[in-house]
Amino acid sequence: MASSGMELERTESVRLMATAFDQVLDRLPETIDRTDDMRREVALFIVDRFRLGEHDPDRLSDLAVAEIAPGRNDADQVTLAPEAGETGERVTGSDAAAAR
Repeated sequence: MASSGMELERTESVRLMATAFDQVLDRLPETIDRTDDMRREVALFIVDRFRLGEHDPDRLSDLAVAEIAPGRNDADQVTLAPEAGETGERVTGSDAAAAR
């Protein structure tokens, strides 16, 4: 049987990811269809980033919206999966500038 502490942690994790998911859907431009496939990709992206250690719903939603990139010409193509060769690891500081 799971301890109540583990259950609370799991519930909090789901709440944080659900908050991020809702924020992404609220922030998407109306030109992007909210299809089941798009919603699934957003959810999987958020879960992946959560497992990598990002637990802030605002940051999670920022990352997901940035991946959708509403300013690009191909904004109607939702691609949240890492490109071939990407590890999905977060890059920070001077490493972030070098990665661009």
